[in-house]
Formats: sequence, structure tokens, C-alpha cells
Amino acid sequence: MNLIEKLLFETESLKISNEEKPFWYTSGTIGPFYINTHYLYGGEKHAIDLLSFIDNNMNNENFIDEIENKIFSFYQSNKIYKTVIDYFYKELIKIQEFNDCEYISGGERRDWFFSSIISHLSNKKNLYIYKNLNIISQGKPIKNINKSKVVHICDLITQASSFKRAWIPAIKQINGKLSLVATVVDRNENGIEILNKEGIKTFKAVTINDDFLKRSLKEKLINQKQLQQIIEFKKDPNSFGKNFLLNNKTYLINSLQDLKNKSKAERCIKENPYKLDFNTVFLGKQVK
Repeated sequence: MNLIEKLLFETESLKISNEEKPFWYTSGTIGPFYINTHYLYGGEKHAIDLLSFIDNNMNNENFIDEIENKIFSFYQSNKIYKTVIDYFYKELIKIQEFNDCEYISGGERRDWFFSSIISHLSNKKNLYIYKNLNIISQGKPIKNINKSKVVHICDLITQASSFKRAWIPAIKQINGKLSLVATVVDRNENGIEILNKEGIKTFKAVTINDDFLKRSLKEKLINQKQLQQIIEFKKDPNSFGKNFLLNNKTYLINSLQDLKNKSKAERCIKENPYKLDFNTVFLGKQVK
């Protein structure tokens, strides 16, 4: 396993569920793992602290200077974060498109955990892309970069929805050319293929695929049943969730009594992504 793969587990950026208790997602569906790539910023506490700082300050006049000073100082002092960034950067400078670019971009908010420091290390201008498609660089709004090449650094790629909705249009509107997308983690959910079809080259430090899972099993970071559940989930998330609930009928009932998961379980019932007859199927109990 490479350094980032190992640190995903050590920092709980990648968390695998107990095989009898899959995670509830905000969408009201269930699955056997989740990824918070930004936890590679020294662990959960440091990552949450930086997110809070961003939320509270990103519209301030001096935000860019403040976040860059904060992140670079942390990079110098935190071994985990420095290990991640040094490994990532060492791989990036092997790529011609990275070396040819003039700008590094990152999207609000978690991309900034990685794009800001890569910009600093490479001495390339940083573009902070906001969800409203505004772009700030060196504390000033950017309107035109005259066809300059851009590399977008992101924490995670799933199905590239953020790129289609925001990051690609934002770079186009300032007359930039997105030549490379580099992600710390690729969930292997077709996002890379979507970007490649747009003519954008890609790089990923970690891909959540079968080879990665087998390495994790070999390192005893997951067990055989967890491996099988993740493979089943990645093959067909809908079938995984539906079959698990049908074969573990008390799980939904118990989740409705659990303050942490209650709202997500209620959303599952309300929106019914698995097309289940809850009142009939779940032991004759009234599920509302």
C-alpha cells in the first residue's frame, strides 16, 4: 500500500462499517464505507477546525492570506499532513500537464485543503472557486486568465457532478483551459471516465477498487466479510441496501430509535429509494 492508502485508515478518512451495521448516509441509503478525505489534514479534529475556519471567514477581505498562512504553517508542523502532501506533490511533478500549467484551482471547500498548499509548493497562482462560480486569486476576483492552463486539485472524485455543475463552467467563464484534474481519492464511480470524455487528463493518488481492497485485506485493515460487502455495494449500491434491509429486518426499526441515525432512517422510509413496502415487510410493525 502507498503512504496515502495507509493514512486513509490511520486517520479514519476511510471508515469501514461493522459488517452487521452499515452506515446510514444523509441520502437515506446505507453502505459499508464512507470517505472524508479532508481528515488527512492531521486527523478529524484538525480537519473540522479548518472547515469551521473556512465557514466563518471565507467571505472576509483577508481570507486568502489567512487560510494560506494557516495551511502552510500546519504543513510545516503536522507530520501526517506533510507526509500526504509531499507524496502527492512528488507524483504530480512527474506529470507534464502539471508542470505546464500556470494556475492551480480548488473548489469550495474541501479541495482547498490540498489545492492551497500545492499552489504554494509549486509557486503557481491559486484559484479559489466558490460554489456560486466566483473565483478569487491573491485576494482579488478573477475575470480572465487569457487561455492559461489550469490544474484542478480535489480531495475526492465520485461521479464528477461538482465538475459538471461548477468547476468546469467556472474555469471556462474566466477563459481558462482545464488540462488536468488531480484527486487525492477516486471512489471509482465513473467520475474519472466522465472527465476523460471531456478531454481532461486525470491523476489519482488512491483508487477505491478491487486491488486496493485486496491490499487492505492483506494488511488486515478489513476482514473478508467487509471486503465482500464493499464489492457488492460498489457493484450495485441499490441492491446492496435493499437486500441488507430485507435480510436484517430489525436494523431499520432499531435505527429509528437511534438519535444519531433517526433522521436518515426516516428519510429512507419517506423517499423509499429501495422501493420497499415497509409496513408489510418489517415484521408487521408500523413504520412511519
